Order: sequence, then structure tokens, then C-alpha cells
Amino acid sequence: MKKRALLALLTAMTLLLSSCALIEKDAEVDAATVILKMGDKVVTKAEAQKVVNDVLNEYYNTYGSSIDLTSSAVQESAQKDAVTRMKQDMVLRAKMAEFGIELNEEETEKAKASAQSTLDYARSYVTAYMIPSDTELEGDALEEEIQKQLTNLGVSAEVYEKNALDTALDQKLKDYVVKDVTIPDEDVKADYDSKVASDEEKYKENAGSWCSTANNGTTTLYYTPAGVRRVKQILIKFTEEDQTAIDDASSNITAAQSKVTAAQQVLDDEEATEEEKTQATADKEAAEAELEAAQAKLTEVTDTAFTHIDEKADAVLAGLEADPESWESLLNENNDDPGMFTGETAEKGYAISADMTSFDPAFVEAGMALAKIGDVSGKVRGNSYGYYIIKYVGDETEGPVPYESVEETVRSALLTTEQNTVYNQTVERWIEEAKIEEHLNDLKD
Repeated sequence: MKKRALLALLTAMTLLLSSCALIEKDAEVDAATVILKMGDKVVTKAEAQKVVNDVLNEYYNTYGSSIDLTSSAVQESAQKDAVTRMKQDMVLRAKMAEFGIELNEEETEKAKASAQSTLDYARSYVTAYMIPSDTELEGDALEEEIQKQLTNLGVSAEVYEKNALDTALDQKLKDYVVKDVTIPDEDVKADYDSKVASDEEKYKENAGSWCSTANNGTTTLYYTPAGVRRVKQILIKFTEEDQTAIDDASSNITAAQSKVTAAQQVLDDEEATEEEKTQATADKEAAEAELEAAQAKLTEVTDTAFTHIDEKADAVLAGLEADPESWESLLNENNDDPGMFTGETAEKGYAISADMTSFDPAFVEAGMALAKIGDVSGKVRGNSYGYYIIKYVGDETEGPVPYESVEETVRSALLTTEQNTVYNQTVERWIEEAKIEEHLNDLKD
């Protein structure tokens, strides 16, 4: 189940809508009224209303209190969406039977494990946010309360397992339908050329933006501008105590600057009285003195912070001087930068360029100042975290990335899009061909 659906279950209000209530004198007969019919398969009014309420819950999760779930327009929209959903479900289940689509034992167990994971998440959510932190409940009593809250939210192992199994079946049917979909080689090459042209226009004169995107690691880049290099670093961070002192001093600077600005605004206000301007002048002088003191304090605590990490940084540099080949081991043993251990940066280092603004300027300037690949900086005094010890590890080649290196990425994206298109069109055709009988007026009363 998608997280969105889970959150809908966890946050949606209980829907007691009078216009959705069964109004026939014989409730059982009314609940059994056929709303949709396809062959010998039917959807009753009671079943349909449950789907409508699920849709309304999803509306609430998306729009919150800004949407009036009792309005006729919203209910009509929910009924329309629910009918579309139910018709598709009827058709898909029929096609699964026709094609012999069913889950094997391994697929079934995988779906059940997914359902259990979702249930565990729901349980942890309830425990964290719906059980008071100071509760005196424990043992069986606490478990009973958790189960009560889950039940109130409509959360159950049975519901989650059914959803997971249905999702797995839906995916298996889709895989069956699109199994022969392919993408011609010329389409892959054309899309690659288009992406190269787009990235060249975007990044050719903006290497800094390219570096930020590359370091983020979530986007495939198809063109590399000039002037990009890769560097690795050993970060020697301030102690927690020193970092707190620096943060506090920085906060005091910000507060003082705000006071100076506020006083200046009064002085610039043509409608301010002389009394107000006199007070603003005094306030500004006091704030400027406060700002000067805060800046001096920041300098003091920052200098102190660096002295506390000098020994560690010097030891790293001494190790590199004794054995230049020890960079990787020293990095692994001393680095306080988690970015050096994850993703592409762990292998290639950070991408930097002279015009880059998303990194500490001290880091970028020192990294770009290294003369040749393999050079290592000394202790670089950073503006935020501590000392940087930077190694120049390579250059990015200007121009389009080699087609072969991204061919499968491009093909996969095109294939996914084409498969979705083919499947959606197929399902639409199935629904049209099914000629499902509709009795929607019976759903509205």
C-alpha cells in the first residue's frame, strides 16, 4: 500500500454523512441494491458506498479541513471517482481469470510481508502519536489500547493483506499485458540527443548548478560543462560543545542585526514622531553595540573551537606526509563528513567549480586552488564546521556523457512510459468493451 493511502487511513476523520445513509425502510434490501453489473459479477450499494467513503477519506487526507466533505459537489465527485475505480477493478479481476493470472507461493509471501511491514508502520504511528507519552498503561492494557486505536482507524491485518495481494496481482497483470512492449534503438538515441541538448543549454555556462545537481545524486546528467573537478575531503569537525557556542553566538548576531534593522526602519519612516526617532536612535546605538559584542564573541568562540581540533588535524597531515598513499585509510579513520561514505561522492568525490555557491566558499576556493590531481591541501579553515583537508582527485570531461554509459537508463525510462501508456489504453478498451451495466441513481439516494 502506498504511504499516501496509509496516511489517509491514519488521518482521515470518521465519515457520518447523512446524504450517504441508507434511507430505505428495508435496510438489507437497499444495501443489496445492484449498482454495477458485469456478467454474473455485481457491486452492491453497500460495497459501493464503502469505496465512496474511501475516496472521501483520500480527499480529506489531500485537502484537510479546506474541503467540505458534506457538499453535494464533493460527494458527487467522490461517487464518480469510486465508480471509475470499481469498474476498473471488475474488469481487471475478470481479465486475471481469463488469462490465468494468479500469485505463486513466493509472490504471495512477498505480498504478505509487505502488508505486515505496512501494519508495523501503522502500529508505530499510533504508538508514537495517538498514545500519550506519559501513559501509565503497560503490558496487555497498553496493547489493548493500541489495538483499539488501530480498529478506530479502520486498520487491520486483513485489510492490509488484501490490499497487498491485490496490488501484486495488478502488477502481474500489467506485466503480462506489456511483456512485448519494446523501444526501438533509434528512439533511445533520439531521446539521448534531446537530453544532451537540454543539459548543454542548461549547464554550459552554469557549472556551479551542474555541480550542485551532481552532488545531489538523484538526477542523470547528460552534458558536463568545462571547469568541473572532483575533490575528496577529510572533515575535522568542531566538538559539540564548541559548535553549540558558535551557533549561540551566530544567533545573537542575527538577533542584534534584526534590532538594528528595526530601529533603522523607524528612522527612515517619514511619519515617525521626533520622540519615536529619538528612541530609535538610542535603540540603534544599543543594538549596534550588541552586534559588535556578538561578532567579537563569535570570533572568540570560533578561534577557541579551532584550537581544540588542531591536534587531530595536524595528526592527519603528519600521517599523509609520512605516507602519501595513506589518504583513503586516514579518510576512513578520521572523517566527520558522512557524504564521503555514501553514494557517488564516496567513489568520485564532490563536484566543484569556481562559480559554485552551494558549498562553503572556503572549501570551494581551496579545492580549486590545488594545482594538479593528487595534490592535498593543508588545514583549510571552514566557515561552518571545522577544518577541511582536501584532495584533488580528478576532472570531469567536458561535453556529452558517452551514449553507452546512459543508454540503458534512457531506454528504461522510455520503456516505463510506453508500458504505462499501453497498459492504460488497454484497460480503457477493456472497460469500454465490458459494457458494464450502471445503476448510479440508486447510489445517490
